[in-house]
Amino acid sequence: MDQETTFALLATGVALALAGALGGVARTRTPLAWHAHLPWNGIAFAGVAGVLFAAVHLFTLFRPA
Repeated sequence: MDQETTFALLATGVALALAGALGGVARTRTPLAWHAHLPWNGIAFAGVAGVLFAAVHLFTLFRPA
């Protein structure tokens, strides 16, 4: 992976983690709404996993040789 792909993965991970966090809050506020049935914990987990993967990859990309 190059830098462009890594930054795209980082941005996607941050967006998913943020959407998962906000969706979890919305689910507790209105438990019978349509968005309450979406897997917000899984979405947040995928986002955090993507951010961690991209962060480790960025560290190895910019590490001095």
